[in-house]
Amino acid sequence: MSTEHSGRSHGAAAPRTLADDLRTRDDAALAGLLRTRPDLLSPVPNDLTQLATRAGTRASVVRAVERLDRFALQTAEAIAVAPDPCTYGVLEALLTGDPGAVDPETAEAVAAELPRALRTLREQALLWGGEDRLHLVRTVRELLSPTPSSPSPTGLGPTLAEATAGMSPGRLQDILATVGLPATHDPVSALAGLVALFADRARTEALLEGAPVESLAMLEKLRWGPPYGSVQTDSPSAPVTWLLDRGLLVRTAPRTVVLPREVALHLRAGRAHREVEPLPPAPVVRREYPPETADETAAGQALAALGTLEDLLSSWETEPPSVLRAGGLGVRDLKRTATALDLPEPTAVFWIELAYAAGLLASDNEPDECYAPTPAYDEWLRLPAHERWSHVVLRWLTGTRVPGLVGTRDAKGRGLAALGQGLDRGLTADVRRRTLELLAGLAPGAAPAQQSVLARLRWERPL
Repeated sequence: MSTEHSGRSHGAAAPRTLADDLRTRDDAALAGLLRTRPDLLSPVPNDLTQLATRAGTRASVVRAVERLDRFALQTAEAIAVAPDPCTYGVLEALLTGDPGAVDPETAEAVAAELPRALRTLREQALLWGGEDRLHLVRTVRELLSPTPSSPSPTGLGPTLAEATAGMSPGRLQDILATVGLPATHDPVSALAGLVALFADRARTEALLEGAPVESLAMLEKLRWGPPYGSVQTDSPSAPVTWLLDRGLLVRTAPRTVVLPREVALHLRAGRAHREVEPLPPAPVVRREYPPETADETAAGQALAALGTLEDLLSSWETEPPSVLRAGGLGVRDLKRTATALDLPEPTAVFWIELAYAAGLLASDNEPDECYAPTPAYDEWLRLPAHERWSHVVLRWLTGTRVPGLVGTRDAKGRGLAALGQGLDRGLTADVRRRTLELLAGLAPGAAPAQQSVLARLRWERPL
């Protein structure tokens, strides 16, 4: 196995913790970690042990996982439902399934891209260990693993051992007898016998061949998740009873059953995901314009944007709208502004929020509080057009407020108003910058289909 895959040189002692793993990294690798996860630097850690501890905190892990691309995330999700530690071979099998489970092109792409996905997880200190002992950081595993209240993002549920934790030894022996396995003297060996049965593709398939059609239909409903099902009464129907008696379903509550992970993997032909996506979708170019035409149109739109901002602020200078008691712009004032600008309300919200982000308007802090242009607006008006444009574009690019959320409701059911609270999203600047980088990577004058750009961005930042 190559050192590129394993992330450590041959002959080196295997790391026992993330801190040990970080100690094997050179300065460039540690600098790369701190660039991708800058929150680890605040405050500056005293040593690598403290850095490793901070890298495992839930808030930091959530931020890092949110920035994973689709395939790196699917790789982490697959490791989270694998035995710990996981080997490279087991991981690849979880992503591609049994031979023929995915098309050859996808299988080849997984084989080619898996080292890159593992490298991404290692560089961000979400994974440590060599190919033969891949360990997710404990917090990452907890985030992506199934729990009694929720399945894994893969749709897989608890293992057979977890699902049967409260089952009586007698009940386990009954299941062994029903599936034709010899009785054992303790629950541990009984459970091991069932796990071995479901790991054997041929034996499990032979067991399912005798299942009633209704039982197979129930398994099909649970196969890709959620793995939990409900029964109407404490006495389940005959098809459900057939599955319970063979350990193919396990009762977790009087009226709740779960599909054990081992059984689900058999039904999925060994795959953790219904669709694995190792490669990003390419933007589809809808039309190509001469580059000079694109540049001239862009310049015209920039000037039109400056004119819209001037019209907005000029109207608010003469008729300043009131600030709502809870903060933000009232619906009536928004409608009036949209009519004055001859724009749809969502578009008017965009320009209002942009002017606010650029520091061109704010509350006047008077007793009858209103929104009005700021002194910075007068200075902005005196600048050349290209400097005015640069000023507002940079504020938009680095901003965190999302105008498109206006009119929706927050988690408590409160309406979100323009210029009000609740519009900030931490990843906004990242998404805006990546969108521009994606468009800039196309040929000059190329106009991609909007949905294809969204599909690419969803692959790059699925969470």
